[in-house]
Amino acid sequence: MRTLLLLVALLLIIGIVLVATGVVNLSRDSNGALTVSTENVTIGTTPTNVTVPEVTLKERQVETPTVTVGNQARGQ
Repeated sequence: MRTLLLLVALLLIIGIVLVATGVVNLSRDSNGALTVSTENVTIGTTPTNVTVPEVTLKERQVETPTVTVGNQARGQ
């Protein structure tokens, strides 16, 4: 039940936002009939130049911890 109420509330909020931003226009004529008109919405991609950081790997020697048991070194 809560899920259904949450879904209805979410749909109402989305509808209010669409009307407030002008994507959906509501109007009434002189007879009281409601007219709903929508703007054209396009979804797609556009090529854009962006700066992307590059990560390079370099091999170098560092000291790592080792555990010595008896005469053998472990962890290398």
